[in-house]
Amino acid sequence: MNAALAGIVILAVHENSGFEYPGMLIYVMAMYAFYAAITAVWNVVKFRRYGSPVRSAAKTINLTAALVSILSLETAMLTQFGEADDPMFRRIMTASTGAAISILVLGMAVFMIVHSTKQLKYINKKTISGGGNK
Repeated sequence: MNAALAGIVILAVHENSGFEYPGMLIYVMAMYAFYAAITAVWNVVKFRRYGSPVRSAAKTINLTAALVSILSLETAMLTQFGEADDPMFRRIMTASTGAAISILVLGMAVFMIVHSTKQLKYINKKTISGGGNK
């Protein structure tokens, strides 16, 4: 997923383009992006304490989708409201936001892999020592 995201960011920076929404649709997109981001952060925090790896992974994927929505909103806002005479600003903003989101997604993936590996080792150790339910 991160490779696809990085490819989209590189393409958007290279082409210096973004999403375009007709009329007032950009405001609806903004409401959706912020709602998705706030809900995703809330759910990641909420479901983290339950200790369910499947739920945590699903909520992390929702957070990634919300971050991509924020990136697409940024490119749309730069297209609609940005100044046409400063294309370098758009490239810098898109590249920096895209890089930050890619690093965050990569960090979440590494954290999930490390955390799940520790949990699996603990479960295997518990099962081998006879402490698990059979």
